Amino acid sequence: MKTLSFIVAAILFISCGSKKLTREHAAELIKAKYPVTIDWDIYTADPDHAARALDTKLEQEGYITLKRKQTLAEMGTPFIFFTDKAKPYLMETPEKDKKIMVQKVKLAEQHFGEITGMQMLKNDKKAIVEYTYVYKNVTPFVAISNLKIEPKESRKAYFALYDDGWRIVDKPDLDFLVE
Repeated sequence: MKTLSFIVAAILFISCGSKKLTREHAAELIKAKYPVTIDWDIYTADPDHAARALDTKLEQEGYITLKRKQTLAEMGTPFIFFTDKAKPYLMETPEKDKKIMVQKVKLAEQHFGEITGMQMLKNDKKAIVEYTYVYKNVTPFVAISNLKIEPKESRKAYFALYDDGWRIVDKPDLDFLVE
């Protein structure tokens, strides 16, 4: 029984001590950063934002109402008003933004797709991993934004091996550019 316990412990120790980054481990680390909510600031008192809203179907579909004219006395008041139907897409907006009549709205969520390639660098102590992400839960407010929804989009993640294992590097250094 002691021999079996020793063998199991040895296998676990060896497998946990593996220094090679696998696709599965890279995917696990990247997935931990997803989903990401994409938002957009709507300046409700800005005539340009109101004009942009006019070019969408948000008003016809009942998400917003638009004030089309303002008197001189009303200058600086909102043109865009959100209805109850829009509430699920309205995000918490900081007070400083509310003071200048900005409302954050949810556009979509980015979700991890798949690993499409890995490049090991610096004696297998650094890696560049290419992967895809997809948009899900796309809201009607994407029409007022500059966000282009593609079926799959690519991105790179940069990894470095530390004494406690692999980590994603947020700000890659020159080592990732020069081999």
